[in-house]
Amino acid sequence: MTTLPDSLACALPSRERRSPGLELQDGRWMAAAKSGLYVFGAEASSGDGRPSPEHFPWYDVARARWEAEGSLFALEWVDPAHTPLAGRTEGDPSDFMRHASEYVNRSIVLHSQVETSNGTTVTAWVRRGPDGLFSILTADGALDEAGQREAVALEARVRDAVGLD
Repeated sequence: MTTLPDSLACALPSRERRSPGLELQDGRWMAAAKSGLYVFGAEASSGDGRPSPEHFPWYDVARARWEAEGSLFALEWVDPAHTPLAGRTEGDPSDFMRHASEYVNRSIVLHSQVETSNGTTVTAWVRRGPDGLFSILTADGALDEAGQREAVALEARVRDAVGLD
C-alpha cells in the first residue's frame, strides 16, 4: 500500500495517517481517508514548513477513475463548476482507488439523470453527509424554463424515492 510521506502524513488527524496515498507526477499527493479526500499541493512535497492539505468530504466527489494505459488519474466533483483533479500517477494506485471508490459509493444513496429538451444533462443526487441525507441538483449546461421544470421534477422523484420530504 502506498502511504503518504511522513512529512505530509503528520498534517492529517492521527487516525487518518495510514490512509492510502496517491502521488501525481506533478508533486501533488492525495490521501483516501475515511473522513474525506485530502489533497496536498505540489509545494507541500518540498518539505518547507508544515503542509496544509485541502479536505473534501466524500459526498463532494462524483467519481474517480484510473486508466492503467498512460497511468492517468481523474477525479470529478459533484459540482460541475469545480475543476476536475487530474494527472499522471506515480506508483501503484490500487489501494487508493479501492478506498476512494468505497467511500464515494458509501456516500451515494441514489442518483438519476435526465436529458432536457435543449440537450442539457441534469443529475439529481441523494448523498449521505454527517447530518443525514440531502439532495443535490446539477446541470451541465443552461436550462430553459421547461428544463428547470424537468430538473425540479427529477429532484422531487429521487427525494421521494428515499423518503425525503
